[in-house]
Amino acid sequence: MIRLRLDAKIARGLMMGSVSAVFIALTVLIGRNFLAAQAAKDIDAASLRRAIQLDPDNAEYHLRLARVALYSVSDADPEFAMEFLHRAAALNPRGPQAWLELSVAYGLHGDADKAQAYLRRASFLAPQLPSIQWVVGNFYLLQGNTDESFRHFKVTLNGGHRYDGILFRTAWKAAGDGEKILRELIPPRLDTEFSYLEYLLSENKLSETMAVWERIASSPQKFEPNRVKRFMDRLFTARMLGEADQVWNDLRAKRLISSVYQPTAQNLIINGNFEEDIIDVGYDWRIGRIEGVQAASDEGNFHSPGHAMRIRFAGKANLSYWHVYQYIRVEPKRKYRLQAFLKTDGITTDSGPRLRVVDVYDPEQLTKFSESLTGSTRGWNQTILDFATVPTTELIMVSLARVPSTKLDNLIAGTVWLDDVTLTPLP
Repeated sequence: MIRLRLDAKIARGLMMGSVSAVFIALTVLIGRNFLAAQAAKDIDAASLRRAIQLDPDNAEYHLRLARVALYSVSDADPEFAMEFLHRAAALNPRGPQAWLELSVAYGLHGDADKAQAYLRRASFLAPQLPSIQWVVGNFYLLQGNTDESFRHFKVTLNGGHRYDGILFRTAWKAAGDGEKILRELIPPRLDTEFSYLEYLLSENKLSETMAVWERIASSPQKFEPNRVKRFMDRLFTARMLGEADQVWNDLRAKRLISSVYQPTAQNLIINGNFEEDIIDVGYDWRIGRIEGVQAASDEGNFHSPGHAMRIRFAGKANLSYWHVYQYIRVEPKRKYRLQAFLKTDGITTDSGPRLRVVDVYDPEQLTKFSESLTGSTRGWNQTILDFATVPTTELIMVSLARVPSTKLDNLIAGTVWLDDVTLTPLP
C-alpha cells in the first residue's frame, strides 16, 4: 500500500513537472514572438534583424527586411534583398507576395526571364487577388502584350473599384478600341459596368456608351433607376433622343419603373396626375432643388384623388423658377394643347406661377407661357396653353414656372398646387 502511494505521488510529480515544462516552453515561445513583433513594427534594418533573430521562421520579417534593402533611397542593395526574399519564399512558399517581390528584384537586376517566372508563380498562387493581378497585368502591358494584360486586369476589376479609373484610362491608351475593351476587359459585374459607363461619360465617349448600356440592360440584376439619371441627361444634351428612348424603354421592360411611365395618344405627359412615385429621372417629372422653395407630392390637397404637386415659396427671393419640369418628345410642325389644373394660396407679387413650354434645343423658336396666377384662387383653375412646334423641334420641356418681377415688392411667397397635366396633339 505504501509502495502504491509512493508510485502515485511520483507519477503526479512527473505529470506536474511535464505540464510546467510545456507551460514554460509556451511562455518562452509566446514571449519571443511578441518581442519579435514589437521589433518588426519599426522599418529600419536593425529592428528587423532583431526580429529575425527572435523569430527566424517568420517569413514576414524576412520580406520586410528585403524591402528595406530593395527600395531604400540611399542604401539600396538588390542582391542582399534577393537573399532575404528567397528565404521568405522558402518559409512561406504558398504566399504570393515574396514571389511577386522576387520578380521586381530580378527585374531591377536585369534578369527578365527570372522576373517573369517569379511573376507567374505569384499569379498562380493568387489568381483572384486584385493587387497581385494588377502588377501582373502591368508587366504584360509593358511588354506590349495587351491581350494577356487585359486578362489579368479583368480579374483586378472584378475584385473591387480601387483600380477602376486608372485601368479604364490605361486600356484606352493601350488599345483605343471600345469594343475590345468592353469584350475583354470589363467583367460582367453590374457595379463595374456602371463605373465604366460613368468613365465614358466623363471622357465624352458617348458613342461607346450604348454598348455598355445594352450589357447592363440584359443583366438579370436589379438597380435603382436614378443610376441612369446622368446618362439620360447626357443623351438629351447630345440630342441622342432615340438612345434616350431605348434606355427609358429598357427600364420599363426590366420593371425598374412603372409600366405606365410612357406617353399615350391621349396624353404625352407621364404621370400627369402625380399618382405614381416621382423618380426624378429621364422622362418622368424632375424636381430641381432651389433655396427658398419646397416642392413635393401632396396627399391632402388635389384635383383628382389622391395626389397633387405642391410648390411653396418662402418669400425670400425674386425667383426665376422652372424647377418642376418634364421632358417630352414631340413632332415638328405640329400644334399641341397643354392643360393643367392649378390652385394658389397667398401668392405675392405681380408675377405668379404659370405653365411654360420651351424648345429644349432652340428656346428662341419656342418659349410660351400661360397667364400667371396671384393671390388665392377659389378652388382649382383650369389653365390651357396652345402652341405649335417649329420644323426643328424634337424635345420640349413643360414646367411650372415663375418669371422674376420687375416691381420693388418682388419677393414671392405663397403656395401653388399643380394636378392633372395633359399634353395632346391638336388636329
